[in-house]
Parts: sequence; C-alpha cells; structure tokens
Amino acid sequence: MKTKYYNPSSLEVNFAKAFQDLAPQLEDKLASGKVINITPVHDADNPMVIYKLKDEEGDLHEVVVQIIQRPDNLVN
Repeated sequence: MKTKYYNPSSLEVNFAKAFQDLAPQLEDKLASGKVINITPVHDADNPMVIYKLKDEEGDLHEVVVQIIQRPDNLVN
C-alpha cells in the first residue's frame, strides 16, 4: 500500500492506538511501577502515547512514545 498522507498517516494512528491498547502487557513487563494514566495524541503530525508511571517509591514519571513513519521510498 502506498501512503499518500503522512501527517499523520492512518498506519501511524493505528499503530499508536495499538500501542495504547498494550498498556496492561507493558505494565506486566516493568520490573516495578505502575501505569497510572495514558494520554493518546493521535491527531498530531507524529502521533504519540504519553504514559504517566508511578515507581515503587511513589515517584511520578512520564514516558512518551512517538510514532514516526518514514516515507515509503526511503525504506530498504
């Protein structure tokens, strides 16, 4: 499939949504800590999923996963 629109592409948006849905599995993989909030930003140029985490000491952290699709003609 040739991508005609990259800002954001439907592939980027769907990938970000899938990544958001994987939060319970990702939390299981953390040595300690818990996902306390997820903020999806699917309409940005490069969609992102922002995770707010709380570690075992109760400190809050933020991890941002940003999805960037390269143009089709640059992929080998």
